[in-house]
Amino acid sequence: MFESIISSIVLGITAGLCPLNLFFIIPIFPKVLGERAPFNAVVFSLGVSTVFIPLGLLGNFGISSIFSGENKYGFLLGAMISIVIGLILLRILKISYIMSVKKEKKFYGSTPYTYGISYGLITIARAAPLLLSLISIVSLEKNILMVLASLLIYSFLVGAPLIIISSVFGLKRVEAFVKKYSKTLDRISGILLILIGAYYLYLFVH
Repeated sequence: MFESIISSIVLGITAGLCPLNLFFIIPIFPKVLGERAPFNAVVFSLGVSTVFIPLGLLGNFGISSIFSGENKYGFLLGAMISIVIGLILLRILKISYIMSVKKEKKFYGSTPYTYGISYGLITIARAAPLLLSLISIVSLEKNILMVLASLLIYSFLVGAPLIIISSVFGLKRVEAFVKKYSKTLDRISGILLILIGAYYLYLFVH
């Protein structure tokens, strides 16, 4: 199912341009920007994927085993989670996870890869709704290669584009752009997630 790939792109871009995550990624920019920015962005994203891929695989194996007999209930669960996250992004449902951001910017590591691991761990709670939605979608995927591809795409989009674009246009311009258009991006992502959830409801019913 290509819903996994589409969802990873939508959610990855949303998480990568989320102002909350931008707050945490800015401190590592001096370490990864420069002439080697594209290469550092790839290595950084591999570090992020080291955190996210095990979570996605755990969700995939867990959901598959629970719903191995009646897979249609897996579709129902995926639909409910996708729709709820979509409603949150559209600000129709409001939760207090945004208030969980701490006033600290501590990153542990000495290379783009270790900084990527640190960023992945720190942003699990901050982008939890987005990550949870992706995990719920890849959990329904039967092709393990598609699961890995989806999680890799998500991991790359949450950090690499910002690093590469910032190295070209400057960090201040990128930061201003994110703050200006983040709500619009959330609305687009919310609508797409609700549509994906509706598709899973269709699979559950039929």
